[in-house]
Amino acid sequence: MNYFLPSEDGKKIAIGISVSGSETSTIYIMNVDTKKLYPEKIFPSWFGVSGWTPDDKGFIYTAQNSADVTAMSSMLDTRAMYHTVGTKVITDQLLFSRKNDPKLAIKPEDLCLIYYSEDMKYIYAILGGVNRDNNMFYAPAANLLKPRIGWKRLVKKVDQVTDLFNRGDDVYMLTYAGATRFKITKTNVNHLDVANAETIIPEQSAKISNISRGKDFFYYTRNDGINSRAFQYNFERGKVEEISLPVSGQAKIMPMDVTSNEVLIMVTSWKQPFTIYSYNPLTGICKLSGWTPKTDYPEVADIVVEELEIKSHDGTMVPLTILYNKNVKKDGNAICYMTGYGAYGSSGDPYFSTYNLALINKGVIVAETHVRGGSEKGESWYKAGYKVTKPNTWKDFIASGEYLINNHYTSASHLIGEGTSAGGILIGRAITERPDLFAAAISNVSCSNALRMENSPNGQNNTKEFGTVKDSIEAKALYEMDAFQHVKEGTAYLR
Repeated sequence: MNYFLPSEDGKKIAIGISVSGSETSTIYIMNVDTKKLYPEKIFPSWFGVSGWTPDDKGFIYTAQNSADVTAMSSMLDTRAMYHTVGTKVITDQLLFSRKNDPKLAIKPEDLCLIYYSEDMKYIYAILGGVNRDNNMFYAPAANLLKPRIGWKRLVKKVDQVTDLFNRGDDVYMLTYAGATRFKITKTNVNHLDVANAETIIPEQSAKISNISRGKDFFYYTRNDGINSRAFQYNFERGKVEEISLPVSGQAKIMPMDVTSNEVLIMVTSWKQPFTIYSYNPLTGICKLSGWTPKTDYPEVADIVVEELEIKSHDGTMVPLTILYNKNVKKDGNAICYMTGYGAYGSSGDPYFSTYNLALINKGVIVAETHVRGGSEKGESWYKAGYKVTKPNTWKDFIASGEYLINNHYTSASHLIGEGTSAGGILIGRAITERPDLFAAAISNVSCSNALRMENSPNGQNNTKEFGTVKDSIEAKALYEMDAFQHVKEGTAYLR
């Protein structure tokens, strides 16, 4: 199962199911009372169901052209559709697409998505993709099924808005425009002026992230590069208060809805299993929620967590997290599993992993690198491992490995490097640049041939992150990222 989404009344559930490890789902609909499936099936839909209509008669989903992962057209010209439960899929209504909305300058590779605002007052049309900057339109929710929805521009990519929510006609935005560690601003749809929006929360010393709203408050977190602090903002009083988190680590705040002040706070850390707390913003009381099953891992008490900063190739201080059992000796003989990613601004946030626990119990050191290309230190950290600056990503990874070896956590004959998907650039170039540093490498469903990525079904979208061969400067950057192009005959890449 890839996802599920209940209707507003809880009587139906849209379920996305894929087979054989595919990311492309078939959408099924189940009647909750009878536990029976409705006869229709929607296929293919990688992006799934984005929302049910308030009357619970149907839902919005995004359709793609083909489930063939080798077809270049499969991820082009996607379409946001509306399906009425109990009807034939062939009759579904087209809501948002390049063909349907020619005046909106939609590109073939843009992903056409529609979401409701939290209060169901508006619908948002988003041109999605790998780029985090939103390209977004809005319309009254009542227009959803009209022949012409009448989309109006909300934000453009150049506005550098990565997230937003509305409260009535006010729009609150998370943006890095003029604030590399982000700020929160506000404008109004009746006199929209994103560029000159009022600053509600100015840029801080730590990155601002994860904005969400409830009835009387909105919530956000600040991240120092690894760990979170949480805050609430009172709409009426304009006052910010810090939320006392029960444990340190990575926190996400999830208001239950916009009609109440019920809030769930989800916290995890290197030593804290994923735990859900109930929080009352009026009293500041945070307590364990019934949503969290009791878990007990006695071995966790023996884990040592070190959160350091190490010097990279150009003198930049790069965060590095090291996890190991307290009985491990720092004599260079321990196996070390070092992982990293560094793309799309995705950070290596703290998380509890039973897989890591199993390794640590066997005496393996686990190292999580926080290389440039993520956004641990804000947007500038992301853009310092992006397109032409991408070499910083694998050079930070190499520097992390050198630190572990030089400080006797491990040795070159015991160091394992790992990278998954876009992290394939990181591990592929790390081992081709420094084969002497690694005993083994795990290149997991990886991007190892960056020069040809553009010729894959989702390649056009990924040019926004890595570059295009059609640009001479970006083509050279892609060559630098391409592990395949840097393999040298006769070089021993395994020990």
